Amino acid sequence: MIYEIEKENFNSIYSLLDDTMDNIEVKAVIEGINPGWIFVDSIESPQTAMVWSKGIQGFYFVGDENNPKFNNYISNFIDEEIKPRAMKRNLNQFEFSGETEKWCPILEEIFGDRDLNKSKQYIYRLNTDLWNDYEKRKLEDGFILKKIDKELLNNKRIKNLDYIISEILRWWDSCDDYLDRTFGYCILFEDKIVNYCICDFGYDNIRPMGIETLEEFRRKGLSQITTEAFIETCIKNQLSPYWECMESNIASRTLAEKLKFNRERIYTLYSFPFRSK
Repeated sequence: MIYEIEKENFNSIYSLLDDTMDNIEVKAVIEGINPGWIFVDSIESPQTAMVWSKGIQGFYFVGDENNPKFNNYISNFIDEEIKPRAMKRNLNQFEFSGETEKWCPILEEIFGDRDLNKSKQYIYRLNTDLWNDYEKRKLEDGFILKKIDKELLNNKRIKNLDYIISEILRWWDSCDDYLDRTFGYCILFEDKIVNYCICDFGYDNIRPMGIETLEEFRRKGLSQITTEAFIETCIKNQLSPYWECMESNIASRTLAEKLKFNRERIYTLYSFPFRSK
């Protein structure tokens, strides 16, 4: 059987985590920093857990990867319990990874009868020594760099406030929660947000970034400029910026390396479409 645990008991799975891994997505959910749900093999003494992060819209498997009390039931649980909840959130696929690569053969066996897609994710950390010599990019005329603060989020002159608000609410419980906990930057052009770099979630001193540019304003270096501001704020506050992207996202990988990030780790990401009835 698989059980959902209450938020006040989320910290019961801390003992399942591998100390050699950052686990920031999982820890952000456990600590209530970012919303999510946790499912285990036992309420009283969990050995294996599946963590669902609302913002990432993905799932993480942690703990004992060879636990039949969990492994034998999780596939049906996903079909019967997770799928209906996910579909209400407009998710049509189950995206997941194991805490370590030890999980990979187990997950491939459990979900071997699915239309399983397999890809790689890259994780980068800033090389602060190289950043000290980095020359920041200049903003073109007509564009304005702004910190995402209460004043900006209440500025009725901005034509597409929902562009940034909807992204904040994807990751955080509210805009106030976001503003209380972290920071971000955006670029305005003619009272329109055309690019942003926000902190999606975080744990301890680690601050991951979420970056997006409106399609018609791409290839102007806007992501580079908002990310530079984000990095500067991290350094000033003794925080560690964290970059993650798909192996296939060449533009993101190129920008990370331009901004003096070093690739730290690669892990395997899986997904499959939910089964139709």
